[in-house]
Amino acid sequence: MALRLSILYIGSRCPQDFGSAHSHLFLACVDRPDAIQSLKQRPDIVLMDPFAPEDNIDPENVRTWFDGLGACHFKFSPAVFVIVPEETKKRVRLSLMALGADHVVDWPLDIREIEVKSKGSMDKLHLQQALYSKTASLEKSFGYLDRFKRELKKVKDELLEDKSNLNTALKQIHQMSEGRNRLKQNLLDIKTQMAGDMEGFGRMLYALIRQRVERNRGHGERVGEIACFIAKKMGLSQKQLEDLSKAGMLHEIGLLFLSKDYIYPKEPEGQEAGEYPDSSPTVYDQAMMVQFPVKGAELLSHCRGFERVAAVIRFLNENVDGTGYPDGLTWHHIPLASRILAAADELETLRESNVSFGVQALLSELEPKIGSRLDPKIAGWLEKYAVLHWGADTLQVRGVGVEQLKPGMILSATLFTQTGTKLLPAGETLTRQAIDKIIQYHRAYPVEETVYIKV
Repeated sequence: MALRLSILYIGSRCPQDFGSAHSHLFLACVDRPDAIQSLKQRPDIVLMDPFAPEDNIDPENVRTWFDGLGACHFKFSPAVFVIVPEETKKRVRLSLMALGADHVVDWPLDIREIEVKSKGSMDKLHLQQALYSKTASLEKSFGYLDRFKRELKKVKDELLEDKSNLNTALKQIHQMSEGRNRLKQNLLDIKTQMAGDMEGFGRMLYALIRQRVERNRGHGERVGEIACFIAKKMGLSQKQLEDLSKAGMLHEIGLLFLSKDYIYPKEPEGQEAGEYPDSSPTVYDQAMMVQFPVKGAELLSHCRGFERVAAVIRFLNENVDGTGYPDGLTWHHIPLASRILAAADELETLRESNVSFGVQALLSELEPKIGSRLDPKIAGWLEKYAVLHWGADTLQVRGVGVEQLKPGMILSATLFTQTGTKLLPAGETLTRQAIDKIIQYHRAYPVEETVYIKV
């Protein structure tokens, strides 16, 4: 396939037969080099014909033609062929190529020679274009690389700044952690000190109660011990046990509101020392004897750390049958801790009032209060406490399981189901019929795990 070429001829001998004889050649002619600047499209080949037949062949005369061609700013310079006469010497030809000519061709022109030499020039042009494209792409890549380097430096600076900020933040966190640990230690010390202060305050209040209103020294401590025994058996938490112990010691604090004459009655003449006089309490003292748990709870509720203790003491005089004070609550509407405290206080008061009574006599005195004043389930644990702690030496009791019961055994404590139903009283001698009754109930309503009997 013939090479398609656009040719610009500069000179006075325009070869018009090129364009007409060869369709793959596009020829344009101008008579002087500066006319090339008017062209809008770059030619592939420029044929310069600076030597008329009558001119002398002097390469220096061609320099102005090259200067005029150089004034045209093409991205890719066209190939320049200089036309010389056939007899032009080799020296002249080389001088022309040194001035900038790509090839030197003879006049008259040979189209075949121009095509062959043009192919090399076109290959050179394609290489230049490819090189230009690669160079532009490479420069673009270098531009991207420079921008990436700048962005990378910016990111690096930001990372260094973030690292510095992170180190500062870590130092602050470390300082805050140390400060937090110090605060925690200070708080722990304060809590320990407050616990000690509360314990001391409680002891101080109990000393005041023991000094002013307790007729049997140590009553509060013993009530607290009994209450904690029952609470532990019933699965209350350690915190609730601590509250019950404090409530036991302080449950009589409301009695401090009694009149001085009632607390310290004057002994009439002829009364022996140590005997309690027969004095009629005033209406105020009578009301206070009923309401003293409420008054004591109100007093303790203003003391930080004793709020739960106050809540336990407030319902001390409530009865499970709803006949108590101050609210007439029944059964489970009364807080469990208050029911336990009331039972412990009742048992200890009975013991103190009947020192000469044996355990069985005490339990007999306690019996009428079960179901009215006392929760039967709690009363069952009361009796076990009395048997285990006060009657173990005299009664010689032991605990057995339901399946170990035999006719002829004597109950040392009243037998209740876990729901509080009374089955048999203390002192009952077991018969086969009674054991069958216990086993029957045990299947539907389990009794206590341990049944205490006399040995």
